[in-house]
Amino acid sequence: MTDTRTPATSPNEMTVDCFDVELDNGENLKDLGEGNYLELAQLAAGMRPGTWQLIEYHGEFQDRATLRRLSAEDISAYRQAESEKLAALFAPTAAKGN
Repeated sequence: MTDTRTPATSPNEMTVDCFDVELDNGENLKDLGEGNYLELAQLAAGMRPGTWQLIEYHGEFQDRATLRRLSAEDISAYRQAESEKLAALFAPTAAKGN
């Protein structure tokens, strides 16, 4: 069996075969979509447990994906940005209700 995993530019980036990772819904990484996040509880296709972001698809059939493992700081910044977006969405509604 050939190892289809290839390290990208850093230890926190990997390019893997989409069919080597099964999502909770039974699909593979091709179903995830670029920019979306993958939470791994255990080692999968050489990727360590943690939160990974799908960066881009590669290959003639888009069957390989590059993912980047997020640091605790990345996750915190993402959560803060999402919190601020939600606050901005609901702040005008809350002000009208008063």
